[in-house]
Amino acid sequence: MGFRGTRHRDALTARVLFLLFAMTAFFGLVASACITKRGTYPIEVFPEQHYSQAYRYQEQPRIPPAPDAVVFEPAGADKVLEVPERRQHPYDPKVAAELYRVNCSVCHGPLGLGDGPIVPHLTSPDSFYANLARQPYARPPNLQETRASRDEKTVFSIITSGVVVMPRFGLLLTEEERWDLVRYIFDTQTGLGK
Repeated sequence: MGFRGTRHRDALTARVLFLLFAMTAFFGLVASACITKRGTYPIEVFPEQHYSQAYRYQEQPRIPPAPDAVVFEPAGADKVLEVPERRQHPYDPKVAAELYRVNCSVCHGPLGLGDGPIVPHLTSPDSFYANLARQPYARPPNLQETRASRDEKTVFSIITSGVVVMPRFGLLLTEEERWDLVRYIFDTQTGLGK
């Protein structure tokens, strides 16, 4: 029984392992078919109802275009497509000051001197960012000095794209709000530091 029993046990082990492998592969294939990537439908496990005309009446009404929307007509080879001027709302120092207070003053301070309430925690050797860089993180820049050394487009780009600790405000604020912040920083009459 020694040799035959061992061979029988090995065959049984091989069958169990094959069955486990086949089940794992099957469930993996089924699970991967249910996971879709953004904007793609490789396999519709639960077909969406709005693709069916029978359910269209149950959908929310479509949003109409803006009343002052401009229709672009296709330009021929001899025509140049003219894009209307971008509308800008007028700069209001009070609105910009509130935007600055809510989004920027925690790091840059109320006057933009780089002395916000988070600075001691940010520059501590025990902070998260100090551990990444293996040295304490630098203080946030003094924005009153920044406006002397950088132009408005550069500051807008920094606000939009962010820096190591500073978030990408391009994802958080509208373009007009970011330009309001830039104007507030560069406004020496009613803006930052006044």
